[in-house]
Amino acid sequence: MDKTLFRKEILTRRKEIYSADTDTKIINNFLASDLYKNADWIMAYVSFGTEIYTHDFIKKALADGKHIVVPICNPDHTLTLSEIVNFPADLEEGHYGILEVRKDCLRIVDAKQLDLVMVPGCAFSPCGHRMGFGGGYYDRFLETINDDCVTVALIREDFIFDEIPMEEHDKSVNYMVTEKCQTCCATQED
Repeated sequence: MDKTLFRKEILTRRKEIYSADTDTKIINNFLASDLYKNADWIMAYVSFGTEIYTHDFIKKALADGKHIVVPICNPDHTLTLSEIVNFPADLEEGHYGILEVRKDCLRIVDAKQLDLVMVPGCAFSPCGHRMGFGGGYYDRFLETINDDCVTVALIREDFIFDEIPMEEHDKSVNYMVTEKCQTCCATQED
């Protein structure tokens, strides 16, 4: 299975079947989960395009008193982390048109401080294998978190496949939350 072609097909399909109602169900399932309730320091991606819409989630989490950390994409394909306290006021358009923390609002956070990381992806397998967007940002980043930090994907059921193209460096997630349920993944690193 060609990874580049598979990713292109997935991204096209995501545009065709995007549903804000489905995103809301996924976010509500996540908010109701123990994963969310037990986390204090949460790294959330700021959604872009057809990713699961996280903007309302970020506002809710801040209102709940959670520490919300968002990534900043660096030119060397690494991520810098910054806590945000005001959403969306702390952000401006950055790389790839994605909202990122404004320089005057930077509050740098060490990856080791995180309890939970929301990991974006194009497609996942039932055991948590992930196919990202091709930049390798999260695969590199996930090497830096503590072993007890939980990783979770918010994903539409339509994008969970029995098999996805994987390479040796691709990282899996511990859990997935969909519009139907919260699913525990038996992560398998080969």
